[in-house]
Amino acid sequence: MPEQDYSKTLNLPKTEFSMRADLPKKEPGMVKKWEEERLYDKLMEKNEGKPLYMFHDGPPYANANIHLGTALNKVLKDIIVREKNLSGYKAPYTPGWDTHGLPIELKALKELGV
Repeated sequence: MPEQDYSKTLNLPKTEFSMRADLPKKEPGMVKKWEEERLYDKLMEKNEGKPLYMFHDGPPYANANIHLGTALNKVLKDIIVREKNLSGYKAPYTPGWDTHGLPIELKALKELGV
């Protein structure tokens, strides 16, 4: 399937305002602050003793490129886990991991040109 430029398919409002958020520079500082304040740990501690909602996120495919469906998949799963935590469950996010087996071996061989 050929790559497509989806930017031309979006009908977003236009503005004369300049982009001043500078997120690429600010994000590392925000993440550091969240880690220092232990926000995720505090959420898990707050829900300690509450009913457990275990959500195991399946691993991404190591042998395929990331696409819009990959992003949608992660966003929907994130919404579910956050909603459960806010609804009084202890719902840790448990990401899947898969870097073994034939798919990753084939991807490595392809990248190495073997």
